[in-house]
Amino acid sequence: MLQRPQVIVLLGHGISLLILVALATAYGALFTSSAWRVAQSAFCGGLIFSLPTLYFTLYAFRYGKAEQATLMTQSFYRGQAGKFSLVTMGFALVFAFGTTLAIPVVFVSFCLMIPAHIVAATFISQNNSR
Repeated sequence: MLQRPQVIVLLGHGISLLILVALATAYGALFTSSAWRVAQSAFCGGLIFSLPTLYFTLYAFRYGKAEQATLMTQSFYRGQAGKFSLVTMGFALVFAFGTTLAIPVVFVSFCLMIPAHIVAATFISQNNSR
């Protein structure tokens, strides 16, 4: 069973990703002839953001006691390095094997997940402070 912060982050990213894919599909259906291609591209861009962020969350928040401050710091550094590596590998895989994807849509959906993540984190921190 995942701890509460990881479950909330996973749920927030899942909802953000579903909204992003739905909007991309609607855009693809209205303005282009390839709604499926646009939706796949948006999904890939969202996954490139969500999976490394989930990895960071799981890795960085393993320790929670004040006595483990050194371990917490090390896990944050390692989690961030792993997140950066996973994002880099995600884009490399899209460029290497995503010949049918719309690359601009991948970048736009990746960038749109950043404010969605900030809004979700703000909402979570406000609910946890009450």
